[in-house]
Amino acid sequence: MAVPTRSAARVASDDAEVHDPSTRFMYTPHTITILLLVISTVQGPGTKMVRPHPAFWKFVFGLATCYTLFMVYLLFQTADGARQTLRHLYPELGVELEERTYGGDCRLYIPGQGVNWQILKDTLVDEFVPAHILGWWGKTLMLRDPSMLWVISIGFELMEVTFRMKTIKLFDSKEYDWRGISQQPSLFAKARRSLLQFTPQSIADFQWHAFQSPKRCLQCLFPILVFLLFEVNHFFLKFVLWVPPTNPLNPIRLFMLLGIGLPGMRECYEYIDASNDPNKATPSLRLGAFAWLGLGLALVETMVSIKFGKGLFPAPWPRPVLLAWGTAGTVAATTFIAWTLRYRARQATRLAKQQ
Repeated sequence: MAVPTRSAARVASDDAEVHDPSTRFMYTPHTITILLLVISTVQGPGTKMVRPHPAFWKFVFGLATCYTLFMVYLLFQTADGARQTLRHLYPELGVELEERTYGGDCRLYIPGQGVNWQILKDTLVDEFVPAHILGWWGKTLMLRDPSMLWVISIGFELMEVTFRMKTIKLFDSKEYDWRGISQQPSLFAKARRSLLQFTPQSIADFQWHAFQSPKRCLQCLFPILVFLLFEVNHFFLKFVLWVPPTNPLNPIRLFMLLGIGLPGMRECYEYIDASNDPNKATPSLRLGAFAWLGLGLALVETMVSIKFGKGLFPAPWPRPVLLAWGTAGTVAATTFIAWTLRYRARQATRLAKQQ
């Protein structure tokens, strides 16, 4: 979004000769990006997240929108053009990555040399250690269900093996005793209230009930697939765009996904829960804007990975992998069909008894 094309830069240069140079800053890509973020912060879609402030989540929505547009821009470039475009953000990019070796020498003690401090340092200080810890923490905040977390964790391990990767009711509101910071009795209380503004107002457990019905099972499976898509894209994008693991673009992307994933996953859960409850399901029930934007971003990233990955993975799929996935898919599909037929038969019997 903030990276101009050559033609755009040439047009901007030509316009600068016509317009007042003092106003040139007003129509640069950076200014347009900031303007979009300001508009999103003021008029962006709302969410039920209120801490630290509703405007913060609107800003995150605008940031994710800019990132999505930037990925769309990269999608229409050549592979080399996209890699060189990233040099506008970080000049050290645009260079093919050197392959890193893991597990070449795992000895903790070397006879005659003592403790292998270098391997200990490289292992403990590796950027993937805090990334995995913070990643699990972020997924826990979004999903809030141990079963879903285990499914995603095991699913990603399978992906690694597969790809071998290097509302308040109307007129029924509750009383709310709110005390602003100016009404706190002491300086300690004021400081405590200020810090609490950056913590969740409340934490609700998500009861996904994935096996309540076949329909709900498919609905719960969908966000899991989107999760895995984002995680797989993270590694593929680094590889095809030549972005090293230590580059700041990686944590920036992950924190942005966390920001949009928190309200997006809540919108997804509330939609699934309401659509399976006759008392909550209404014709106006819709999936929220954050969830839709997250889905669109996942698809755009996938298209970028597929387009720029052509020719980079010449090795054919290993036969054991194809056989394993084919068997697992057949068993899963057969089991799901049998479950669906049995579930519908039970529902029909229950309705017949009620009549």
